[in-house]
Amino acid sequence: MSIKNLELGRFIDWDRGQNYPFNACMAKLMECLGGDPAFYTYDFFAGLSGDDFVMCYGNNDKFNDCVSVCADTEAFLARVFGMIGLEYRLVKHSEWTINPDHHYGIIKAFIDREIPVLCAGVGSNSNYDLLISYDDETKKCHLSCGDDVQYGTDIPFREIECDLIFIESLPHITDLAEIYRKAVEQLPALMTAEPTADGVYFGADAYHMWAKDIENGRYDAYSDIEFNAWQNWQIYICNIATNGGHGASFLKEALRLNPDMIFINELIHLFAENEKIWGRLEGIGAGFGFTLAVLQDAEKRAEILRALAELQETNHSVIRAIPT
Repeated sequence: MSIKNLELGRFIDWDRGQNYPFNACMAKLMECLGGDPAFYTYDFFAGLSGDDFVMCYGNNDKFNDCVSVCADTEAFLARVFGMIGLEYRLVKHSEWTINPDHHYGIIKAFIDREIPVLCAGVGSNSNYDLLISYDDETKKCHLSCGDDVQYGTDIPFREIECDLIFIESLPHITDLAEIYRKAVEQLPALMTAEPTADGVYFGADAYHMWAKDIENGRYDAYSDIEFNAWQNWQIYICNIATNGGHGASFLKEALRLNPDMIFINELIHLFAENEKIWGRLEGIGAGFGFTLAVLQDAEKRAEILRALAELQETNHSVIRAIPT
């Protein structure tokens, strides 16, 4: 019997706008593979994934965090990893659970080489984690999204509800400027993506559907006792706040590498407008510290709807600003 645990420490910083674990997990995984942590950063992957720029919304009893969580896992990984020439092997939850002992052995081999395994949740936790330990006696593994104090957990391997993504070498990057160019040019497609099968909307449609649900009384029937504040409201405020400026550094680097993309200056300005609108929502008590009473107040609700209409228009302006 053997035990192995990768000591990775804390590798996500919520206080600096690092709100989406996929990007933190990828940055740490690249570091474990020998990549330069100054290059493979959270911001780099948050730009490639679109998490820093695209609004997501769904009235579906799920945590609709961001693109990396809401998009189809297979298509999402193919898009993001394809942009940087990263080789990987995806094993769906429905596949590896047919022969769990075999895949437990593969995971052990990765961790023995100091390489964590990327996990994409398919159950109640649909976010990303790194699988960083095994224990042959208990058959438990440790999952971490970068903050073990809040979210790290030991769980029996057979009970892990996730797809497994095995990555054992760094990407093959030959033209960094082109990667940044494509990451910016993909935004209109991400912002106008079709709704998912479980009812998640993106971009301007996300703001529109959120406003429609407010008008139709989504928040009227709740009581404080039964209301999941994060899942049903704060997560969308988090989307707005993140889109308001966290991706600015990625956009500035894209412009530095591609000085002909002068329209990026307009994108930076437009996303900064999102931050101002978020500030207004906070000012009327409809931000992170909201109460149901605010959402059920007719005057405050009208202000919220005006803000969402402005966010829709900002989204349309971003799309118009990017040449086709």
